Amino acid sequence: MEKLIEKAREIVEEIDKKIRSDDKNKFGEFIGMGADGTPTNYIDKIAEDIALKIIGKEGNILSEECGFIDNGCEYTFVIDPIDGTRNAIAGIPFYGVSVAIGKEKLKDVSYGIVKNIPTGEIFEAIAGKGAFLNKKIIRVKKRNKPFLCLVLGESGNEKTWRISNKHHVRAMGAAALEMCLVACGAAQAYFMGKKSLRVTDFAAASLIVEEAGGIVRDEDGEELDLPLDLKVRSGVIAGCDEEILKVLI
Repeated sequence: MEKLIEKAREIVEEIDKKIRSDDKNKFGEFIGMGADGTPTNYIDKIAEDIALKIIGKEGNILSEECGFIDNGCEYTFVIDPIDGTRNAIAGIPFYGVSVAIGKEKLKDVSYGIVKNIPTGEIFEAIAGKGAFLNKKIIRVKKRNKPFLCLVLGESGNEKTWRISNKHHVRAMGAAALEMCLVACGAAQAYFMGKKSLRVTDFAAASLIVEEAGGIVRDEDGEELDLPLDLKVRSGVIAGCDEEILKVLI
């Protein structure tokens, strides 16, 4: 497992180097349609190509652009090559890369890493060993009302607006990074009220939040345990405690 973790870290660092050095004017160029049915931009493709090269045949691969690649291995790398593609294309400094290692479903994930490329912050978690920001242990923080809640940019619905009348709501546009902000105590909740996220969006961040002492559920507050499959979508609530979960639902 340690060898696979080192590969995940290498993927993150090599993507970071490439994105920082590449021509940012090309980030938004349309390349084609990804396996998840959404458009693939230049930035997504160059990031995913790096991951595929590093993994080779040493693990199965699930990624938004290439879909599932079965290399006959026990473990699968669950990759979001660029978390927050629209932010990156627009020049908003809040986007990153997310890599998780699991077997068949979300609850099998035993390692996760998320890096905020513009800031260099690295969030990591190993199942049963805690969550870390730049190698320092992190925990969720419980604060008095009103709490700060993050939402994905296009998740606006009646629930979101009701929450915003009582609490501080921010739409940041990068699900994995937003969930990691809950893990380190910068926010108390992340809420995606629509069934629109894929497991690649939150596989690594879910483990990071839970290892930091938080909770992760679906949009109705039920257990979140998707198969490692791009066809299945879900909403997500990540919070610091059960009280916030009840408020959001």
